[in-house]
Amino acid sequence: MKNILGTLLLVIGVALSADAQIPDGSIAPDFVLTDLDGDTHHLYDYLDQGKVVFIKFFACHCPSCWAYHNTGKLEDLYQTYGPDGTDQIRVLMIEHDEFNGDNEFYGISGFTQGDWVTGNTIPKINAEGADRTVFTDYNMVYYPMIFKICPDKTTEQMFTNYSVADLYQKADDCPGTLAIEDAIQEAGTIYVDNASRQLILDNFEDLSKIQLINSMGQQVYFADGINGDAIDLSTFRNGVYFVRVEHNTGTLVKKISLQ
Repeated sequence: MKNILGTLLLVIGVALSADAQIPDGSIAPDFVLTDLDGDTHHLYDYLDQGKVVFIKFFACHCPSCWAYHNTGKLEDLYQTYGPDGTDQIRVLMIEHDEFNGDNEFYGISGFTQGDWVTGNTIPKINAEGADRTVFTDYNMVYYPMIFKICPDKTTEQMFTNYSVADLYQKADDCPGTLAIEDAIQEAGTIYVDNASRQLILDNFEDLSKIQLINSMGQQVYFADGINGDAIDLSTFRNGVYFVRVEHNTGTLVKKISLQ
């Protein structure tokens, strides 16, 4: 009887949650939260910088959260498009279990599925005390619950079956552009010559690095500087790529289409 009741409550909870999350297009409530490493994350600061922010609400004890964590999708997104990649996206993990400590995050003891820290560079936030208002503000009623927040502060719920490419496309659907530090564009122009299947780097000088990333978030080209003003793309498949160049005036990320 206990198992039947538990299953019934779970079904009811899922049914209620379908109507309870923040509706897509809502303005995201702001927050300032500190992660396990002591770093502070101010949502509106990130948005004002033009970043797209993904928030994952989870619990250390949650089996479905653990299963999604082990897909590595958000970690791949963060590695490719976060501060150590193209610097266009931020990802935050916010843990719901009250009174949790480091042991649960590291999978050492307590009510936890395993080690959430090792191999995971995404900032992890243990929301306790007054910080727990974030769960009410976002109507968190189940987990994992994932939101995308655009720079215009509008929210959209994401789903665990989305690929890394799907998540990036969702970010790219936000108003504006994900390209960063546009001032560097004054130093040169990047475009694709589809007739010759070349990436043209026009009028650039002092390029220190250039990187090409495909729509799956995989690096397909890297060079410390270049010789000449073009890169041969004849062996590349048609599709969308992201070019990241580092220059003496900054960094530029540009989306290109090879046809």
